[in-house]
Parts: sequence; C-alpha cells; structure tokens
Amino acid sequence: MAKLNIKQIQARALDILESATGGIRWGELLKAIHGADPETPPNTIHGALQSLFSNNDDIIKVARGTYQLAKYVDAQALQSVATEYASETEGIQVETPANVKVTLVESDFYESFAQWLIDVAEEVNAAVALGGSILKGKWSTPDVIGVLKCRPQDILKFEPQIVSAEIKIDPNQPVVAFGQAVAYRLFSHKSYIVVPTSTSEDDLARLKALCTLHGVGLVSFELNKSEPSYNTIVLPAQASPDMFYANQMLRRLLDADAKMFNKLF
Repeated sequence: MAKLNIKQIQARALDILESATGGIRWGELLKAIHGADPETPPNTIHGALQSLFSNNDDIIKVARGTYQLAKYVDAQALQSVATEYASETEGIQVETPANVKVTLVESDFYESFAQWLIDVAEEVNAAVALGGSILKGKWSTPDVIGVLKCRPQDILKFEPQIVSAEIKIDPNQPVVAFGQAVAYRLFSHKSYIVVPTSTSEDDLARLKALCTLHGVGLVSFELNKSEPSYNTIVLPAQASPDMFYANQMLRRLLDADAKMFNKLF
C-alpha cells in the first residue's frame, strides 16, 4: 500500500462522502481513509481534510464534526419543505358563533401571534412569521421567531435573545407541536407551543406537565382569525441556546431573506 498524497486523500474523502448520504463524522472519515492506506500518516490525512472542508463549497458542516455533501442536504431540505408545506396548508373547518363554517390554516395565525409576542407578552421587540421551511432543515423553521434586543435607553446592555414558536390549529397534534418546540430550544432562548382551546383536557394537561418540566411556554388560542385571544398557560424558561445551531440558523435566515434578518437583528 502506497502513501497517499494530499490530492489522493481528498479524492478518497469525496468518494466516501458520496456514499455517506446522511453525512459522516470527521473521525470516522479519517479512520476510513487511514484504515484503507495505513502508511499514510494520520496528521497528513487530518491536514488534507481540513483544507478540503475549508475550500470546497460542495461540502457542508451540518453538525459539530459532521459533514455532508450539499446535494444531499438540499434534497433533504426539499423533502422537508414539501412535508411542512402540506402540514401548514391543510386547513380545518370550524364553525363561527354565527353558525358559519370557515376553513382555517396555520398561517392565518402567524402574524397575530408575532404581534402578541411584542405587544402583550412583551417577550420581544421584533418578530416575524416564518413557517414553511425557509431555513432549509427538518429541525429549524419555527412558525414565528422574535428577538429581544436592548434599546439605546437601556442601562444594562445584553445580547439579543431569540424566541421561537410552533403553532398548531389541529387539536390532535399536541405531540408534534411539543417535539418541534423542544427542537427550537437548540437555537432559541425561549420556545413556545401554541395550541387551540379545542385541545382535549387530557392532552392539555399532559402538555402543561411536559412544558413545565422542559421549560417550554404553552399558549392557548381561539380558532378565530379576527380574535384569537392568546392566553398564557405556562411561561417559558429562559435557557442558553447551543451557539453552533444558533449561528447556523442565523446564517440560513440571512441567506434566505436578508430583509427579514435585518428586521430582527
């Protein structure tokens, strides 16, 4: 077995990444290359990989120490977009007090909840409706995201604090809502679940207990676009997000919509 040069190491790495559609950790990639050509010093492989990852835009760092070809990341994002879009545009029928049946979709409540976060909850001083999969990932597109920023008149200055929310209009999706809201805590200081008042008492009680245990905020609302009447059941606990995922989310938001990013930050 011959000792590999830098270009050969990088070619081997690209071949391995091509077959690792779900991504591969740095250590596993180094081990695979060294295992096939043990005469190649690990330090040489390490340097070649470091150069490859720094200079090749077709390779994306998807998590700490984990890399994936961009084409596979994009394919997963497209699938996520389709799934999330189907979920958000699937309307439900409700009956108004005037006995008129209307069809509602989740996005009907994004703007009003964003404004509620600013005006009533006073959790943020800027908020926008996201939804869909604008951030291109299975884990990281809240329905609403807001930011609490220090103002010029504030004596004590602080770093911006991110608040995310997952809204569900289907009263039968509390578990889905909870899972998504917990995932948003990766990059948020606070996270909310927003569910309709038509959620069953049993489901609401379980959600309340789970939210209290995990520091997620819980808000109920009426399925009425003009008067949703948001009501806080559990206040969210403030936590420090994982800065890797917070910065990843911010980069994706900036790339997707610079105007929205500038409104928040």
